Amino acid sequence: MPEVRQFLERKWKHAFTTFFDLDHNGIIEWKDFKALIDVIGEVRGKKSDVFIIAKLCLPDIWQKLTEAIGKEDHEKITLSDWFELCWKSKNSPKEPAWQKAYVDYMFRLLDESGDHFVDQAEYVQVLGFFGVNKKDSNHSFDQFAFDNRGNLINSISKRHFHTLWKQFFHSEDPEAPGTHLLGKI
Repeated sequence: MPEVRQFLERKWKHAFTTFFDLDHNGIIEWKDFKALIDVIGEVRGKKSDVFIIAKLCLPDIWQKLTEAIGKEDHEKITLSDWFELCWKSKNSPKEPAWQKAYVDYMFRLLDESGDHFVDQAEYVQVLGFFGVNKKDSNHSFDQFAFDNRGNLINSISKRHFHTLWKQFFHSEDPEAPGTHLLGKI
């Protein structure tokens, strides 16, 4: 079982350092979320739907995240806190509010065209916002973007994205397609 714990915590640490701790100082704080809003505004434009969504959704996600760990909005979330949140989520029959809000937000961020699908170009572009290189992003997409018959597909639906998200955070199987959802771990 220690291998399972190490595997899950390696995935969770990757999510922490790549998608939440944007200044890489070892903690998640509101300024990381604010920095993401700023980057989205620079890349997609301050009048874009995704920028407006980020400005509306990220404060709510931050509030739900800090509430779930029992912290105040101005406090910081450590990697230990993060692991505790992820373990609670994995062991809970119901998806935590912060995670549901974040997965919905991430899908909207990835779906630049608004067609309710995430294609490879959209995926690669957005992972680039978080410092994931194109080669790794393209490889990751090819590891999870396939249909029920195992054929590669060039876009994934919101439902498929949610399934992959749950696999990333909950699956103990290193071969599960969702293991690759957030890039190379």
